Amino acid sequence: MVEEIKFFYDIAYDTCYKESSKTSPYCAKVLENKSKRSFTYEPEHKRYIKRSADPLEDELSYHGLVYMPKTRKRNPQSLLKEKRTFKREETDTNAQNLESNLTSNLTSNLASNLTFNLTSNLTSNTSTTSPIVNTTFNNSTTEETEDVILKLALSLTKLRYIFRNPPPAKINPNGWPDKDVYDPALDKMFWWRNDPVLNEFHEHWHIVMMTVTDSIPRNREGENFIYTHRHLLARYDAERLCLDIEKVKALTDYVTPVPEPFYPHPYLVEDWNDEKVPFPARPANQSFHDIVEVVDGKLKTWTIVEMERLRVSVIEWIDGGTNDEYPTPLQLTDSDTAKLALDVETNLHNYGHELFSYMMHPYTIGYPPSVLVGARAGIRDPLFWRWHRHLDDLLLRWQDRFEPSDFHHDAPNVTIRQTDIILSFTDVLLKVYPTGQKDKWSEFGKKTFGGSNFDVDFLYSPIVTNEFHTKMKYREYVWREDLFTKENISYVYPREWNYFLRVTNEVNIVSMILLIIVLNERTSTITFRIFFVPEVYADSRVHWIELDKFKAILQPLEKAVIVRECDKSIIIRKPAQKTESEFDESQITPSMKKANLLLTVQAKSEKAFCNCGWPYHMILPRGTKGEGIKFKLIVFISDGTNDMVPLYDQCGSTVLCGGEKWADRIPDARPLGYPFDRPFKNGSYEKTFKGLHNAAIRDVTIIWKDDDFPEF
Repeated sequence: MVEEIKFFYDIAYDTCYKESSKTSPYCAKVLENKSKRSFTYEPEHKRYIKRSADPLEDELSYHGLVYMPKTRKRNPQSLLKEKRTFKREETDTNAQNLESNLTSNLTSNLASNLTFNLTSNLTSNTSTTSPIVNTTFNNSTTEETEDVILKLALSLTKLRYIFRNPPPAKINPNGWPDKDVYDPALDKMFWWRNDPVLNEFHEHWHIVMMTVTDSIPRNREGENFIYTHRHLLARYDAERLCLDIEKVKALTDYVTPVPEPFYPHPYLVEDWNDEKVPFPARPANQSFHDIVEVVDGKLKTWTIVEMERLRVSVIEWIDGGTNDEYPTPLQLTDSDTAKLALDVETNLHNYGHELFSYMMHPYTIGYPPSVLVGARAGIRDPLFWRWHRHLDDLLLRWQDRFEPSDFHHDAPNVTIRQTDIILSFTDVLLKVYPTGQKDKWSEFGKKTFGGSNFDVDFLYSPIVTNEFHTKMKYREYVWREDLFTKENISYVYPREWNYFLRVTNEVNIVSMILLIIVLNERTSTITFRIFFVPEVYADSRVHWIELDKFKAILQPLEKAVIVRECDKSIIIRKPAQKTESEFDESQITPSMKKANLLLTVQAKSEKAFCNCGWPYHMILPRGTKGEGIKFKLIVFISDGTNDMVPLYDQCGSTVLCGGEKWADRIPDARPLGYPFDRPFKNGSYEKTFKGLHNAAIRDVTIIWKDDDFPEF
């Protein structure tokens, strides 16, 4: 204890001597007493502390320190700011003995920040708030300043008793733990969560839709945040179903230990303190806990109590109430839905990620965060999905307060039938019509499925399919954003297909006069909205996955065959990335990061837009071998004159990534996810869409094929 107090006096002496501040009253006193000052410490009298459920609670409360509940924590190693090589060793970097290194760790990190505040104050004659104790420095009273130093030293020592060694995360030389702890080969979803292009999409999305506080935000940013992550969750659950795994479970509270472990890929590193260091692991059954952080020399705490308060407050707001956090009640409008979504993103969502990213450490000082700290690798962690399902449930709770949509009032006067949804594989079509791709199968579609064949059911035609096919492929991947390590990875790939959608522009002919009027009307613009869902999840509207959205123009009374190629989907990043070299085009490399350093947030967003979109190779869930997995596919037609959906977007994904320019509006006047943004009638998708002439639903099966198929 005496040595720690002396440590701060030594810092003060060196600072006064080197900074030529001998004329200041404080420095004169320090320099004068340096040689003759002695340090004594009288221990406090023993106190009786009533033991509660957590004995630390009263102890910490007595000292005015942050209360940190009992947790099963890991044992972090101090990572000091000195030159060293970071590499995987037999024991993880945060699995060393904290107790033996605590003093040097805290003093090397805390003291530098504390001394900076102290010195700046003494030399500039200003007041500063201490990061550890709420005390104001003042040159005029040397005794007060010395008391501050004593309190700082005492607080530093007290921190020793707050932070306990968490359970160690043993890492073997190959970068992985023992196989009985975690084996990536047995993690069925490992290949999907760790797909590099999928992770790049998530990273690009957060660059494009970056939150700003000092300028105009992105149009409908919060709504887009919820919808994009709902899309991710729906795809995640569909893939889990294909692997016979139950849907992801939302976090139900912030105290129950997390059973799922997370051990990041050994090749994955992060930039931290000007070094490349491995992301820390999280052993199974760790608990959330409060964390302490020093930011710009000031103490900052992130607590479970505060996160729970945010959750309770927003739920009360969602349910129609008000509180200190939300004094104005929400209205059942689309604009307030976007308002709520943005609040959830910037408050509870961000707060949770801060806590989760350090849950394997007792605090953040001198420790790198986990993948959950940012967008680059967050989706690799199973906890990411549980957290975002929890957040999505909050928005679902809000949307369920609305009445079900009545589509009869705003449906365009068109008809589409179940038999009008025709699917064909591109390789099959090329065998019967080799030149079809020149006009995107338009002429072929009209001749084959239109005209006198318009009412024919082609379900059993050899050129038509009721299946989607996928296969697994393998390639060498270079970790260009990390240490340029090479690795062989697997990924899913779809068999290319085309939609042929037959639609009739209906007219109710009451009289010849009305017919003449209609025939002289302008053309009709409609919007096709295509979604699909695993059959077993069809009554859960958050599990309907958007496949495409596009406009078409119909002539009066026209019976049209509208063709759409799957690689033109408005969901995917365009142009579609189909080859290994194209996959790597969207990688965020160190040189790219360096080039972006001087750009504004808006400029970075616009520059990244064309690389933002769902990966083409993952446009479909993998399915299963043999009989496959049954899905429902819906084609819903809305009035295109009011929707503002673009005829074709040249790059990026305007569904998931918004407008190309920062000030652009999302090119859809409808809520994102429409027509699945409101509750189903009686909780049934069939009752919701039954009898609609502008919607058709058909069955499709997704099969994972062993045999190869052509690619284009």
